[in-house]
Amino acid sequence: MIVGCKQRQKPIRPTQGAITESVYASGILKSKGQYQAFAVVSGIIDSVYVAEGQLVSKGQKLLTITNDQQRLTSERALLAAEYASLPANLPRLQELQRNVGLAAEKLGNDSLLLARQQRLWQQKIGTLVQVEQRQLQYNASAAAWKSSQRQLADLRRQLALDAKQSRLTWAISRAQQEQFIVTSHVDGVVFDLLREKGESVGPQTVLAILGNADNYMLELQVDEYDISRVRSGAEIFVTMDSHQGQVFEGMVLEVHPIMNAQTRTFTVEAELKQTPPGLYPNLTLEANIVCAYKKNALLIPRRYLVDDSTVLRKNGDRIRVRPGLRDLEMVEVLSGLSAKDEIIQPEQ
Repeated sequence: MIVGCKQRQKPIRPTQGAITESVYASGILKSKGQYQAFAVVSGIIDSVYVAEGQLVSKGQKLLTITNDQQRLTSERALLAAEYASLPANLPRLQELQRNVGLAAEKLGNDSLLLARQQRLWQQKIGTLVQVEQRQLQYNASAAAWKSSQRQLADLRRQLALDAKQSRLTWAISRAQQEQFIVTSHVDGVVFDLLREKGESVGPQTVLAILGNADNYMLELQVDEYDISRVRSGAEIFVTMDSHQGQVFEGMVLEVHPIMNAQTRTFTVEAELKQTPPGLYPNLTLEANIVCAYKKNALLIPRRYLVDDSTVLRKNGDRIRVRPGLRDLEMVEVLSGLSAKDEIIQPEQ
């Protein structure tokens, strides 16, 4: 008991030194531009044009999906577009145009006959019935001519509408057909192919993972308790299991403004100042995000604090202090102690 008491009462004095306060984060390495290529249609993978590790350019074809129903729908839309086109319906237009011409000729002829009959009637030649008959014939011809004109105009409008609608249907079908061709969205590399030729896929099926093989970013998860101290531009120090014994410097790029309700963490994006060789997507890492640094601070070990704001003098008296920056071992004392004061560690 005497020995234990003496060890507990061994005093120390605050020291002057540098201290760095940081926030712990864990995360993974991601390629810049990394994304998952999804299928947006249902069908069977017909052809695969790339291999894992292959460099690709933006817009390059990765694979194609086939679907007989969609192919037949596309062919039907093409046939409908061809059938509804104006050139295909030219004979119908020409027939109605001839009908309009014949109706116009008949109207002209009946107009002459009516005028002739009216002159004869004025000369007391013929009967009123003959005049009325000619008038009826003229009226019928005029109505037939106007009707043929309306039919021609209606046919032109209908054909134009049908042609436009069929072209639109064909364009939609072609756009849908293009969805059966999966292309790269980036200039980069194929990290992983998740499906093979002959496999059945549906909408939202992940087909491949692609990204930039030369540029990587860090996707970190920071606890909600610490996120208020993290700022864009903050310095970070990173360790990775794949590069044991090495510490890499980096910088925070962006703090995502919404918390993951399940993990109670925020996503923080960062980058390395220098990219070492041998990096791959999804490598795990740990990071310390620097929140503050002071070169000449008054420091005591954190274990000497009581209730986070009190220390014990050499004689056992309690004194309140105002703590500042902290790291895993030390804490800065802003007020309440001087470098000459002696303090003892409280009992555990």
